[in-house]
Amino acid sequence: MFDWLKRKTACAAGSEMPVIGGCTDLRGLLRKDLLVIFKHSTACPVSWAANSQVNRFRASYPDVPVHMVNVIKDRPVSLKIAELTGIRHESPQVIIIRDGAVLTSASHGSITEANLAAMVAGVPSPRH
Repeated sequence: MFDWLKRKTACAAGSEMPVIGGCTDLRGLLRKDLLVIFKHSTACPVSWAANSQVNRFRASYPDVPVHMVNVIKDRPVSLKIAELTGIRHESPQVIIIRDGAVLTSASHGSITEANLAAMVAGVPSPRH
């Protein structure tokens, strides 16, 4: 009956997702060999569902670096990422960086654990 509480506790037990903010060296971060950027809106139910999927992905693939941008709190940072990557801002959104270049991106309902795994592996994903 209270399975949701166990899931919430299990997620909380993992490491926190690094946050990209105003002090983050975006250009340096975007040069990483592999990076998943997750743009999250704390005011959006669709984004909360995506956040759950991203956390499941993180639990299954702990070696893949995933960084989050709070698009409400750090809107200028989110817009700067859009400018630097050439990927139009959406929320929720994930952008996959491989070898310093954008590999792919997805938004809204396309953000699932399975889709993230495929995207990181280099399999084209449907954009939503």
